[in-house]
Amino acid sequence: MILPSRGALIISTDLHGCWDDFAALRGHFLAALDVDPATHWAILGDTVHGPSDEARGRRPELYDYSDMSAEIVAGILELQRAYPGRVHYVLGNHDHGHVGGPRTAKFHTDEVAALERRCTPAQLADLRALFEPALLAIAAPCGVLLSHGSPDDRLQQFDDLDGVRLSPRDNDPYRRHLLATFLCSYGQRDEVTARLLARVSASAVPVSLVIHGHDRDEEGFFAGGLRQACPVIFGAPRSHKRYVFLNLSSRYDSIADLRDGHEIRRLYPA
Repeated sequence: MILPSRGALIISTDLHGCWDDFAALRGHFLAALDVDPATHWAILGDTVHGPSDEARGRRPELYDYSDMSAEIVAGILELQRAYPGRVHYVLGNHDHGHVGGPRTAKFHTDEVAALERRCTPAQLADLRALFEPALLAIAAPCGVLLSHGSPDDRLQQFDDLDGVRLSPRDNDPYRRHLLATFLCSYGQRDEVTARLLARVSASAVPVSLVIHGHDRDEEGFFAGGLRQACPVIFGAPRSHKRYVFLNLSSRYDSIADLRDGHEIRRLYPA
């Protein structure tokens, strides 16, 4: 998907079943819409699979919340219906397990089975309704490429992502690799990300940096070189959780253009 060159853009990632964090983000989105009806919200995946009881007891400062994955999925779908074309979902690797991808084992041996056992038939349908049409990447003329993982440089042109199937076995080796790297890759060397950005710029819109999820940092935000950034909600203490707020009519040429307190915002302001 390519976003327009006007309006505001909220970027968040990795909720992992925390309703309070979803509700706070929803509040920021609705407040931004009141100011600018052209506001967009890009959610960079991994909405589902909250912490186990063991994890909650071991790190309560990070994980002491009930898993409300299904309720958050329903809440995102409700926003998509209420604000068509404004709330965009990018697939995460944990989401992928519910629509044909590998099953993750972060807090449970089989997190897909653990969640789906608790779901009603309507909630199971909601999982498919959100994840089956999900995007692999979003590009914006303001200079950002958005994805769940921080992908390598194998992508040849942006439109190639449209041909990727959700089931890895339904893809040729090239598209199978694209699916894996956009969902599961961690930080890349600067020169690798530069080649990726050059190919997206040549085939879609000029982009200069990748904003991604998938990773975590207890400080709530980290940058890899000048071209990769990750705003962190899951795995950060409440006071450090962050999201990104951009002006789609501006231009962001490097991570240095993302200022703490301006573009990089705390989910729960002090």
